[in-house]
Amino acid sequence: MARPTPPYFGAAYYPEDWPREQIDDDIRHMKDAGMNVMRIAEFAWSCMEPHEGAYDFEWLHHVVEKLDQAGVGVVLGPPTCTPPVWIAERYPECIVMLEDGTRIQHGTRRHACPNSPVYRDHCERIVTRMAEEFGQDDRIMAWQIDNELYISGGERGCCCPVCHRKFQESLRARFGTIDVLNEAWGTHLWSQTYESFAQIPIPKSHVWHHPSLQTAWMNFQSDSYVEFAEQQADILHSRTTQPVGTDMMPFGGIHYYKMHRKLDLVQYNHYDDMPNLWRQLFWMDYVRGVCEAPFWVTETQTCWGGGVIAAGYKEPGFCRANSWLPMALGGEANLYWLWRTHWSGQELMHGSVLTSAGRPRHIIGEVKALAQSYERASEFLNTTKPRRNEVALHFSCWAWWLFQFQPQKAGFHYLNELQSRVYRPLAQTGLRMDVVDPMKSLDGYRVLVSPLLPCLDEGDLRARLKDWIEAGGTWIVGPLSDNRTLEATKYTHSPFGCLEEWTGVHAKYELCGDPRDFTMRWADGTESTGGIWYDAFEANGADVLATYIDVELDGLAAITRSRSISANRGSMSSGRLRVGLCSR
Repeated sequence: MARPTPPYFGAAYYPEDWPREQIDDDIRHMKDAGMNVMRIAEFAWSCMEPHEGAYDFEWLHHVVEKLDQAGVGVVLGPPTCTPPVWIAERYPECIVMLEDGTRIQHGTRRHACPNSPVYRDHCERIVTRMAEEFGQDDRIMAWQIDNELYISGGERGCCCPVCHRKFQESLRARFGTIDVLNEAWGTHLWSQTYESFAQIPIPKSHVWHHPSLQTAWMNFQSDSYVEFAEQQADILHSRTTQPVGTDMMPFGGIHYYKMHRKLDLVQYNHYDDMPNLWRQLFWMDYVRGVCEAPFWVTETQTCWGGGVIAAGYKEPGFCRANSWLPMALGGEANLYWLWRTHWSGQELMHGSVLTSAGRPRHIIGEVKALAQSYERASEFLNTTKPRRNEVALHFSCWAWWLFQFQPQKAGFHYLNELQSRVYRPLAQTGLRMDVVDPMKSLDGYRVLVSPLLPCLDEGDLRARLKDWIEAGGTWIVGPLSDNRTLEATKYTHSPFGCLEEWTGVHAKYELCGDPRDFTMRWADGTESTGGIWYDAFEANGADVLATYIDVELDGLAAITRSRSISANRGSMSSGRLRVGLCSR
């Protein structure tokens, strides 16, 4: 059969869960629904290696062959998210350890330690065998590493001795000596000074630990999963011809930009409802630029989500809007989770295309209509792509963790604040933008917006920013930006690392926005309040765009504009900076 071409339309299919003779009926329904790709095998380790070293891929070859005969492509998933029971029993050191010292039990998923050398060896073997079986098979469209890589094990991730030692060694490699770490973290407060790296603990969630330690630990956890994915990517790239990706979730605790250094596809899962579907604009504007590759929605819902309970019934039209969104934003695949509802296990109540009895759900009409509309638009979709945006908005995994341990007020959540206070208002004006990691190149952007970006030193951003501004870029910065070091500490020479120096302004006062807000008046006479945090500036020659009118801050600048970097010191440039640390 001819291989499918974009736009790809399909679902997650679990043939290991169903009688072998049922596949023909499933494929008949797939073709009737207009689907051309299925994602399989990401949870099927116990079927591929039922006993250690005893492999069985015959059933998987059968499924791939059947799908290919029907013109349905395959996205193949190495099953490293769900190790079989023999690993948990024979090698308990592979299983995630909670912070209280207990191990997670077998029977869930994402429950293996990403740093366990024993588990890494088992993963290497199963991925290698899969690559040897299918790596040169042109019926396989792509690979999906693992499933929804994210930090597991509760609030602190895996706390096993292997992770602990590796964390300590990563700090040794970073700082060199314990004295340098103590100085960087300021551990003399509360007598927290360490005498050796071996004394550095795992920061437990019930202890009021030093935020530098907490932030470092969680970023180490993120880096551990990046390494885990890269190991599998290296194996697949050495033995396969197909593109490789890993499906992500709309969270910020994993450094997705780092994770895609060795990946060929950006794969992404989401389950927002209609009132919050706008949040997926944010994420698709992010994943589109994670690497120079197409993005695929590898999981989304047809009609509702749910695991233990069915949740979030969707009104008619949702499936259509939700499924066209990635195509409108530059994606080339939309896959549902799942094809046929499981008949057993933890997710019996989840929405799907077919019920567990094999009957199409009420949404089948929209699914079929989508397949037809994708086909009609295929030439246009395959010969065009979204125009390159000239505006970028910063989003940072490092900031995600810093704000978790240094929240600005009760209920503060970095992602919610960034999306609702900054991204959504800008998008509602019709402004299109890329959402970018601080490590991403600024080439091609004319305007950069950097709110809630405490540290400017990720990927040497500070130096790259200065060059970009001096070359003519416009930087809109704040609130709560440039006020922390990479070690999650404050600066002592200024509230900011470089903003006062670059703009010439002086931050006279800093006020928290809890429990009240402060009012500013704009140049046209309109008034508005800010929120969360306020910095009040003496402009010192900078243009004042808004001024406080509350008695505590009356007459001080709330938002300023500088037309060059360091103009107060005579170093001129053509760039512009706007600093505003109070606006909604």
